Amino acid sequence: MENRLREVLKREGITPYRLWKELGIDQSVMSKFLRGRYGLSVRKLEQIADYLGYELTLAKRRPSRKGGK
Repeated sequence: MENRLREVLKREGITPYRLWKELGIDQSVMSKFLRGRYGLSVRKLEQIADYLGYELTLAKRRPSRKGGK
């Protein structure tokens, strides 16, 4: 997820500094997330996606572990 965000920021010409400053995200939290050492809440990810003009979606990648077929 963090690599995808880095790609989007680069494509949109937005620095991590600008993102955390304008959205009020703690700098250390953003830095840890971008290095893969910390997770962000879905709410915060939605806020970032909205700011960047993207839609946050969930996509199933593999079968569920629930034991279903």
